[in-house]
Amino acid sequence: MKEVKVFEGRADSTYPLICHVISMGRDYTVTVCGGVLPHIGSTVMAQARPSLTGEGISATSSTLNCMGHKDEEVARMFAEKIAVQGNCTAVCTCGIHLDAITKEQLDRVRQSCCELLDRILEEMWLS
Repeated sequence: MKEVKVFEGRADSTYPLICHVISMGRDYTVTVCGGVLPHIGSTVMAQARPSLTGEGISATSSTLNCMGHKDEEVARMFAEKIAVQGNCTAVCTCGIHLDAITKEQLDRVRQSCCELLDRILEEMWLS
């Protein structure tokens, strides 16, 4: 049986942000969703590789977007950082929706996702 970890945050002051991290051998499948209508918006697969600078690990990623969705930024951030931290392949599917989102709300969602990812990385690799 594979290990599944669930992490929770807030997309804004009202709506939840949920992340599932599923261990698949050395690799990870991640979902990030929330707001008023969780959905599949974008999927990013990232694969760890030696950095092109010759120092450390980086990641190469590929993206699939559903038409009209802008969830790629969050999916890419989660997939690439988890791939680098775990020196593995990571896939993240993201779908966060807030009706008539404002720039301020979008900034807060981004910040909340960064904070949630930092917690995940700390709990999974730095503890």
